[in-house]
Amino acid sequence: MGNSNGEPTPPDDLSEALIQRIDALELPELKSLLSYVEQRIDALRTPIEEEIEANAAGEVLNIENHGAYAIVRKHPPDPDDDGVNTEITSLYHVRREPQIDGTESLHWAYLGDVHNNAQTRCESCGRTLDDDVDTCPHCGSDDVDHSDTEE
Repeated sequence: MGNSNGEPTPPDDLSEALIQRIDALELPELKSLLSYVEQRIDALRTPIEEEIEANAAGEVLNIENHGAYAIVRKHPPDPDDDGVNTEITSLYHVRREPQIDGTESLHWAYLGDVHNNAQTRCESCGRTLDDDVDTCPHCGSDDVDHSDTEE
């Protein structure tokens, strides 16, 4: 919002002295101030991992923090029970979403379910192999991992 001459209307909860100091800044200084304010806000916020853990329904298995968003892998709640459904692993894109009242909430976007498949992988080149192979036909390594992985 602004007034009729194009200048922004300062918020009521800032002191007049602070507004005057900000208004005296040139564009490069304002950009530096904005960057600093954003860093201060991030430093004062509860880390997104903690918010996800506190608000997630089900069991959180993994959180990959990418700054502006997080990728969350979790087991959903079991609809027939008070526990979780360990047969399903779901993937979510989670970000902070500003609300009209100035607060923030987490926005969860469902990306899909991850299916467990038994796979054998070469530890040297990373390629998927047949389960009965002990030596990688791609690189010749005998460092083969016979374990469950998620796709």
